[in-house]
Amino acid sequence: MPLDREQLLRQANAVLDWNRRHLNATSVLSEAQVGECFAEHFVVEPNGRHYAASRADYLAFLNDMKAGMAGIDYDVDHALADGDAVTLSMRAHIAYGDGRREHFRAMLLMRFDADGKVVLWHEVYVPLPATT
Repeated sequence: MPLDREQLLRQANAVLDWNRRHLNATSVLSEAQVGECFAEHFVVEPNGRHYAASRADYLAFLNDMKAGMAGIDYDVDHALADGDAVTLSMRAHIAYGDGRREHFRAMLLMRFDADGKVVLWHEVYVPLPATT
């Protein structure tokens, strides 16, 4: 049975919360933890690129990506849910262990399967100018 609008929005926020908890250099991730949010096989499309991914592939990618990160956070400005997807207009903030910070404007489309697992992560992000 497909997820309704409120379930989709809750699931999208749960994925962002999962990222907040796990995308930092001190977290130890497992394939099972990736499976808390992501289907066994899914598609990742960041800024025009296209990757068919498995949980194992994504785990390797995430471990590499988060190696220098202190954490990630999001400010969601708009959220739309329809059918099996949620689209978020947001700002993403990444902090690094060396004190650097990066800020992005992002549009994220997540499609979910009937179990509430991500089957598509389609993101367009643009760096925001550094602030002092």
